Amino acid sequence: MFTLARRMDDMLGRFFEQNGSSEGAWAPACEVYVRDGKVAVTCDVPGVDPGDIHVAVKGRTLTISGERKGMEEIPGEDYWCREIAYGRFARAVTLPDEIDAKAVRATYRNGALNIEAPLAKEPTAQTVPINVEQPAVAA
Repeated sequence: MFTLARRMDDMLGRFFEQNGSSEGAWAPACEVYVRDGKVAVTCDVPGVDPGDIHVAVKGRTLTISGERKGMEEIPGEDYWCREIAYGRFARAVTLPDEIDAKAVRATYRNGALNIEAPLAKEPTAQTVPINVEQPAVAA
């Protein structure tokens, strides 16, 4: 059911983008899991500059927002195929449990945003800075 809902969201986002409104036309796909007393969230954000991503936590809600900017302005009629969504995005993820918002760590690597936080006993709120990791260069 979740996969069907995600595909409908993607399809509707592409429809509105093609019709002139890209505001909120897409949201990154995310995975959320709990392991070793920590909540981990991974979001697909390829092509998004880490400086254009904002992460905030309030209670059990993790909000990821930002913008994927287009490379250059190309008139719509010049496209043969257009599948990449650009523009602002926002994604709110309900976490499985309360976390320690002051201990949230976010890293960006190879187009993926990875967020990790320990489970907490007291609810907290926090804006989270994103650390950019450079990919390893193969020798």
